Amino acid sequence: MRAESHYDSLSGMEFRRPFSLSEWLKTPEAVRRYIEAQEQINAQLVVKIDQLAKRIEQLENRLNQNSQNSNKPPSSDGPFKQLKKKADKKKRKRGAQKGHKGYRQQLLKPTHMVKIVPKQGSCGNLDFNGNRLKSYYTHQVIELPKIQMDVTHYILQQGKCRLCGQTVKATLPNEFQSGYGPRFSALIAELSGTEGMSRQAVQRFCNSVLDVPISVGGIQ
Repeated sequence: MRAESHYDSLSGMEFRRPFSLSEWLKTPEAVRRYIEAQEQINAQLVVKIDQLAKRIEQLENRLNQNSQNSNKPPSSDGPFKQLKKKADKKKRKRGAQKGHKGYRQQLLKPTHMVKIVPKQGSCGNLDFNGNRLKSYYTHQVIELPKIQMDVTHYILQQGKCRLCGQTVKATLPNEFQSGYGPRFSALIAELSGTEGMSRQAVQRFCNSVLDVPISVGGIQ
């Protein structure tokens, strides 16, 4: 029994059908049309897959190009390739490298000074002449001052006019309408605006660091 073959002009492929020509001719015409349509679809898919495979190969080759394997300038290398080059270099030991200039924390103007005297010499002597002591090193400790918020209560009063008898109430000046001073408002604006912190994060900061309860609406 000889298998029936079909040549597709679109893909240039030859499909071999698992039946003979006589069996093919005995197949109902509607079934033959369906088989031929499916063979044409398969041929189109084969061509499309071949095109996509070539396109992928071209893109991969272009992606792998850099200044070392092509005529591209070094500035065109992506940041990940540059990071890989740096990672390929010999790893350095931790800490300061040989020949590295040391860095010491800049001494700020002190708000307090505490002198520490020696306690005991190698001979066991505990008595030192204070007039002969000399300073040889300054150890600096930087600390935030205790944050004590300035809270002012503006108590509005009222009273009756002696001439007309009407009750007159005091009004709050415009600069105090918001309930927050200019420095505190500037801090909130810096955190939520310039630094981009969320309203909830600013609210937690005010509660935990400044001990100031504030609503999200107040921050807004």
